[in-house]
Amino acid sequence: MSNTNAPAATTLVLRRKYKVSPKVLFRAWTTPASAQRFLSPDDVKCTDVKMDVRVGGRYEITMLMPDGERMLVGGVYREVSPERLSMTWRWTEDDPSQERDTLLSLDFHDLGGETELVLTHENLASVESRDRHEHGWTSIMENLTNVA
Repeated sequence: MSNTNAPAATTLVLRRKYKVSPKVLFRAWTTPASAQRFLSPDDVKCTDVKMDVRVGGRYEITMLMPDGERMLVGGVYREVSPERLSMTWRWTEDDPSQERDTLLSLDFHDLGGETELVLTHENLASVESRDRHEHGWTSIMENLTNVA
């Protein structure tokens, strides 16, 4: 019998605790100036963040890669509450037929004096894509410690 609650091989789930309230983490993820400071994995630089944080609102993030290439990711907010943010996540590709919507969800669990952030990224194109995203998200979640 299969476990229907098990995440798919192309789903990433990361958990981390922060010594701040859920409100502080939510604000970091929904304020462009704050997000720009931590959405920079490794030696990538986040150069621009635009957000219309409401259900149906759009966001756009520009990242400058070490080789000078600019990467653009964006999407639409599906859920917006102090406990949860959920949004589509789509990288802009040279060949638009290679673009796909994935789903990024951030759950903020109040643990009384600290918050557990659960980041779930679903529907990634492959296990390799999931692993690349895991590396980037792990770095971003570490960076968030300096902002929150």
